[in-house]
Amino acid sequence: MKKIVFAPTIAPAAWAIGESLLPQGFSIEVLSKDEGRRSEQLQNAEFLMGFRSGFAAADYQHFRKVKLIQFLSAGYDGMDLQKLRELRIPLSNNGGANSYAVAEHAIMLMLAVYRQLPDLHGLLKAGKWKSNKFGEEEEHEVAGKTIGIIGLGMIGKTLARRLSGFEVKLLYTDPVRPSAEEEARLKVTYVEPDALFREADIVTLHAPFDRSTHHMICDRTLQLMKRESILINCARGELVDEDALYRALKERRIWAAGLDTFDREPPDPKNPLFTLTNVVLTPHAAGPTWESWPKRFGNSYANVERVARGEAPRWVVPELRG
Repeated sequence: MKKIVFAPTIAPAAWAIGESLLPQGFSIEVLSKDEGRRSEQLQNAEFLMGFRSGFAAADYQHFRKVKLIQFLSAGYDGMDLQKLRELRIPLSNNGGANSYAVAEHAIMLMLAVYRQLPDLHGLLKAGKWKSNKFGEEEEHEVAGKTIGIIGLGMIGKTLARRLSGFEVKLLYTDPVRPSAEEEARLKVTYVEPDALFREADIVTLHAPFDRSTHHMICDRTLQLMKRESILINCARGELVDEDALYRALKERRIWAAGLDTFDREPPDPKNPLFTLTNVVLTPHAAGPTWESWPKRFGNSYANVERVARGEAPRWVVPELRG
């Protein structure tokens, strides 16, 4: 019986899905918080599964038999990749299991920002009505806009496919470019990052957090964006210099933003961004949907089975490939 150790603890209903899909020949158990029991579990585990918040720096010394760390999430920042490289342990993310969820959330934020949904909702709940003067509308359409996708991974590609019916122009930038045939299927055009910031009406972030992407949204790149453009972030909060974004939004150097992630999570309730009227906010809620759980576990188990058969894992994070 091959052992999978899972961390952290998740809701019983989601755990039941994981247990129902567990392949034959495998056992799965939750990683204990008791130090002695925890070290014993880790020392005997061949596979680790779960989310980045479930594993601590002190755990690495016990990874003696581990053949694969398999995350149910797309994000893996906070893991000690250098240590995993030294231990020769691959780390894989969820293979796009939440790509539909994040892509739909990004589109929701685009629409909510452009149509000023929170303001309209609040207006009606306060017993008021919109202006009856034609020509005073401040809402906008997505149709006809140029959308710049930063990061054309699983989520970026899913987003591109979802946006194809909106009659928009799609630009993208990514260090790894797909084939010309795939670009054509996705109806996306590659541009350098600065060109994307200059040309896009909507800039949407779907890149991982690492040294190269830290604060990629900063005073310099915000200055490149159009005054009527909007920023959407359903990736990682660390991609955005929040002080710079606050200044740009307050001074209307860009029109608005829709943010699902923050540099600090949970964010400080006194975060200056929360005082602005041209921001739509959600609490890092893009990825988790009920429909994503069978896909998260299904992809994860399939990858574990591959490694158990002696095959190379799929979806290894870029820093640990090769």
